[in-house]
Amino acid sequence: MRLLIFIALILQITHIRAETSSSNVSDEQRIIWSIIPYAPIHILEGEYKGQGIADQYIKNAQQEMPEYVHHNEVMTPARAWYSIAKGAELVCHPSTLKTSEREKVAYFSDAALITPVIRVLMRKDDWKERLGSAGHLNIEDYIKANNGVFGIVSQRSYGEEIDELLTKLMSSGDQIIQASGEYGSRQLYEMLVNGRIDMMIEYPWVSAYFKKISYNQDIEVVNLEIENLPRFSPAYVACTRNAAGKAVIEKLNQFIDRVIAGPANRQRMMDWLDKREATSYEKDYLEYFKIAD
Repeated sequence: MRLLIFIALILQITHIRAETSSSNVSDEQRIIWSIIPYAPIHILEGEYKGQGIADQYIKNAQQEMPEYVHHNEVMTPARAWYSIAKGAELVCHPSTLKTSEREKVAYFSDAALITPVIRVLMRKDDWKERLGSAGHLNIEDYIKANNGVFGIVSQRSYGEEIDELLTKLMSSGDQIIQASGEYGSRQLYEMLVNGRIDMMIEYPWVSAYFKKISYNQDIEVVNLEIENLPRFSPAYVACTRNAAGKAVIEKLNQFIDRVIAGPANRQRMMDWLDKREATSYEKDYLEYFKIAD
């Protein structure tokens, strides 16, 4: 009986020490990583769970910083940026775009990747019939010519240029269908392959993900470049703009510098692109980061 009491006391003391150690982790030592529920950046469910573009990258980056306590938290981009701007905790947002407004509240790493910009998605048969297999599209001219029903996700930003154009088109009463909710883009993709809309806007890596999980594999969807947009944008890691966030960014830059030239870093994006997009992407990646092939 005495032995049992002694063991119980030891276990209780160990538990108290563990709790004390955890609670004593300073704000500078704890990083909250925003996990965005937007496949395939992060894939949180289904057959490809954990195989997203940023999933393995975050694991590798965290292993490079064992002195920190890493906490992954699922949140929307809006909440991630609210938490970063608030500055109460050290929050890092992987794979984000850099703007002058965001630089006021966050430190940004060196470019860790490039990402293809938004595309117009169409069914291949429509694309051939209406555009003669052209690889790019002027959205405004196309919609004004009443060439089909256009689908977008309501309350979503597609970038400043596209947002301004969509506002203009919607105010003029053109045929635009809006989907809402967390799975709005997936709903639009299903509407596209089922012929309920004629085109939508999405990133090519999202299109590839939808194709993999779609039940209708017979309908081929093509990605068209939008006129007057660049082919890609650099992607960064952003952390709370304070001394602790700056220290994390400096460590991340060392990690990025080591992995940027390796094929694995660009392959994590190429795995979620079709063959044509992947070939073009690799060429852009090598040129942007000045890597000899």
